[in-house]
Amino acid sequence: MRLLQLLMVMLLCVGFAQAQDINVEDLKAMKAEKLAAADALLTEAADLEKQIKSLPGWSIGGVGIIGADFGGNDNWYAINNPFSSASGYGISASAFANKNADKFFWNNLFSLNLKKVNTTLDSRLDEGTVGNKVSAITDALDVSSLAGYKLAPKWALSGEAKYTSTLLNFNNPGKLTVSAGATWLPIPNAVVIFHPIAYEFNFPGDFVSVPGCKIGATYAAAIVPGVSWSTNLSLFIPYGSGMGTLNEYPLKADSAINDPQYDTSADPINTLAVDYSGSGLTNWTWLNSFSTNIFKGIGVGLNVGLRQDAQIANQWQYQRTNTYDPNTEQNNPLQFYYNLGLSYTL
Repeated sequence: MRLLQLLMVMLLCVGFAQAQDINVEDLKAMKAEKLAAADALLTEAADLEKQIKSLPGWSIGGVGIIGADFGGNDNWYAINNPFSSASGYGISASAFANKNADKFFWNNLFSLNLKKVNTTLDSRLDEGTVGNKVSAITDALDVSSLAGYKLAPKWALSGEAKYTSTLLNFNNPGKLTVSAGATWLPIPNAVVIFHPIAYEFNFPGDFVSVPGCKIGATYAAAIVPGVSWSTNLSLFIPYGSGMGTLNEYPLKADSAINDPQYDTSADPINTLAVDYSGSGLTNWTWLNSFSTNIFKGIGVGLNVGLRQDAQIANQWQYQRTNTYDPNTEQNNPLQFYYNLGLSYTL
């Protein structure tokens, strides 16, 4: 009798296990169906979002990097310490506001980098300062507005105004470029301009201002799910040459945060006239912003900037060393910065 009871219990256990296995497989199959349906819905939602953005009306977005971050500069002469590595805190933001209509468009871009940093100088500065740590506020400002009248779905006549400077040391240096010409709209979120009528105003007045041709391109999109990329390339090709002046200013005391090293309000100690050819006045800037969306817009962001601008580089070099050699390639080096930190994407 006990043997029979034991066999019945074993049979019940085997049957229960088989039933459990069947239920698990069924659940897995149901889960796979639901995931496939969810993927299909997400794809449809993404397609609808693309259609919404292509319709007439305003589209607004942006990304900001906040909190602690790490950065570095290599020949970025628009700031006080162009050869340095740094850690600090602050805000770096880029935003756009675009208006799209049947016959015209209006695109506006804004970029700001403002932060307090602890900077370590490297060996390309005076030997007495190598390894020194200094505190400063570095910043960069870039604003542009492009408007166009559509001749065809992908072609337009357009005009642009673009201003670059720094926020705290406003317009010293600064650059305003106004231009007009044609715009190509090859794909959604991409704009390419060719403006053969342009004039570049460089500030302060010792810099050379000159007419020329403006070429530019902007693009913003999600390159992979959860990772967005926006890029802005600007190139100015002058039609002529000009005579500029480099100034060496008296040194200021090493004191307050963001206190410039050179007193540009005082009369310069030495001045040097520089005859810039057309190629010497050619300049370009390429700004890139990458951001991830980990949780409700919060993620990690990276900004990268590249530039070549001989006038900005030469002025800093002459202020620092009181030397200028037109035959040296370092008179117009590649300028570079990056900024990595916590980001929030709209």
